[in-house]
Amino acid sequence: MRPSTWLPVLEQLASGIMISGSEFGSSLGVSRAAVWQRVNYIKSLGVAVEATNLGYQLKYPVYLPNIKHIQASFTMEVNLLPEVTSTNTLVLESRTERCLMTLYQSQGRGRRGRPWVGAPGYALMFSVGSWLESGLQEFSGLSVDIGVAICNFLNTQGIPVCLKWPNDLWIGEAKLAGILTEMQGDQDRTFVVVGFGMNLEKPHGIDSSVACFHDHSESPWCDNQTIGLVTAILGTITKYTTSSSEDRMCRYREVSLLERREVAVDDGGKKILGIAKGIDEFGRLLILTDRGVKYVSAGDVSVRPV
Repeated sequence: MRPSTWLPVLEQLASGIMISGSEFGSSLGVSRAAVWQRVNYIKSLGVAVEATNLGYQLKYPVYLPNIKHIQASFTMEVNLLPEVTSTNTLVLESRTERCLMTLYQSQGRGRRGRPWVGAPGYALMFSVGSWLESGLQEFSGLSVDIGVAICNFLNTQGIPVCLKWPNDLWIGEAKLAGILTEMQGDQDRTFVVVGFGMNLEKPHGIDSSVACFHDHSESPWCDNQTIGLVTAILGTITKYTTSSSEDRMCRYREVSLLERREVAVDDGGKKILGIAKGIDEFGRLLILTDRGVKYVSAGDVSVRPV
């Protein structure tokens, strides 16, 4: 179903009030049967809609970004496409400095090509692209540093989130958000794309084991928080090459979920057990094993606390 068909339904439901099928049909210029089909489609994407004889109502609030408000805070282009394949893919292909937001990704990607699912209005999903006048070799630890910056921002919003190296944000033992940093370039210039996805509410009928923002905040997510988050990401990207590795390693330890914990490293089917001991200047995770220190690169393994 096209976004132009289901988005007007979600926008009306976003008011939080009960809306009858006849009211829906009248405002949209469609039959009650067509309204029922569109509501069912939204539900299939993970949005919890309660349907009674009186009408339809959202069970939980949704976040629909006000792009004009967000755009006013940035010189780069900010836009919203209600449904896309992947925001990271589109920004990478455009190779332009922009922030692309969406409500639903049909082919959302996480680390190592894993799918990432977010229900419309229940997840914050965007990608930011930025050009930098430095070569690829200068940004080996950038993904981890961005994770640290996002953790710090969310902590200021009262969310007790930690970074599970290299790019997952957890509350306790449940995942709240994920980051996907991709880069293209050469020795002189680099295009960096940072994709971010965070659960604002638990997707209905998809995965109840995840953490979500609204379980830890008395107020719903708002545009000003989106602005603050994008600003934190852009600031980290532009300042990365001028910050010291010692400072980055220290800031990582302050928010690390794994620090001093026993972890299991899945390295191509080979499992390694050890104690996490921070990161090095390249953003690699240091694991203290029985055979000494192992340096773990982000693209090689999956790491979980034991």
